[in-house]
Amino acid sequence: MKKIYPPESSNMNVFGHLEELRKRLIIYLVVLVISAIVMFGCGKHLIRIVLSPLNDITQNLIFIHPTEVFVSYIKISLLAGFIISFPVLLYHAWAFIIPAAPDRAEKSSLLWMMFGLISFLSGILFSYYIALPAALNFLIQFGNGIAEAQITMEKYVSFFILFILIGGIIFEIPVTIGLLTKIGILRSSVMKKKRHYALVIMLIISAVITPTQDIINMLVFALPMILLFEIGILFSTIIERKNIKKS
Repeated sequence: MKKIYPPESSNMNVFGHLEELRKRLIIYLVVLVISAIVMFGCGKHLIRIVLSPLNDITQNLIFIHPTEVFVSYIKISLLAGFIISFPVLLYHAWAFIIPAAPDRAEKSSLLWMMFGLISFLSGILFSYYIALPAALNFLIQFGNGIAEAQITMEKYVSFFILFILIGGIIFEIPVTIGLLTKIGILRSSVMKKKRHYALVIMLIISAVITPTQDIINMLVFALPMILLFEIGILFSTIIERKNIKKS
């Protein structure tokens, strides 16, 4: 298989790696900006997708600042650009890390990148179809009879983007665990022994990243994180067994 990184990457010093990282970031940012500009042209279609989870809850959003809708379009375009350019980010992240990994990890590069992409998209779908509607229903229904819901465009779009990104990120947990096991940093036995610490950490992380402060929405992200961690341990165990057979 052709190497996904320049051969000299393995022999760089610290400054060389920093320069390589800078170049890769610049390349990705250019791709991201171009993707966002293209997506801005599809703004009306993107808005319909973004507002869809609200259809059964409230029909109208409001805006209280002249630039609010325009800025919301930009934010949504950046999110869409980020999603469609994520494979490029994944490639450059992998190409930067892989020189430090064993040769057997490089041989499965394409498989790992596909696994990362599928996990990211699965997290987005989870947030869009499960986490976001559950959060909106709970929060808005909770306010019924107390106050009338008048949601601003900017606040909803920010809420939407945060949920989508959180979903995509937490679904990378099994990929991260598997990859760190592959390159010899993590061991399944250690993760099993420290499982209770991981549980506490995930609950804390979920409480921090959840846009709201209620226990229901915290659990919407905490429970998948715990399940994904257990899947990650399973992957780690399988990878270790395969490594033992090959050695």
